[in-house]
Amino acid sequence: MKAVLDAYAVIAALVGERARAEVEPLLKNGVVCAPNLAEVLDVCVRVHANEERVVRERAGWLLSGGLEIAALESAVALNAGALRAKHYRRRHCEVSQGDCCALALAKHRGLALATADPDLAAVARAEEVELISLPDSKGKRP
Repeated sequence: MKAVLDAYAVIAALVGERARAEVEPLLKNGVVCAPNLAEVLDVCVRVHANEERVVRERAGWLLSGGLEIAALESAVALNAGALRAKHYRRRHCEVSQGDCCALALAKHRGLALATADPDLAAVARAEEVELISLPDSKGKRP
């Protein structure tokens, strides 16, 4: 199945989170938007204490294995901003701009969105985007 993966999904594959087994089959035919790829590097280095060189190397393996990196066309980027403006509510729906980029890309391409983020999952459902619900680090699914 072809799907857009949010940053968490790619991070799960790179650092061995609980969702890794479910994400790995999606990587061969999946899509990640460029802003989420930036988040992947940031979180893997800053939060998970991986060396930047190693993260870049692993990301390269994913790309050579079929994962597509998508730049955002202006219409998709504007739709991402509109999604965040419509749905973001502090403390109630803290969907990030990067999350909205992934969702706008999935919506634009008519693809499912793979995420473990409960706020992003709620917005995807509200926007009638097919969802691949991944387990978070504690095993909970959105």
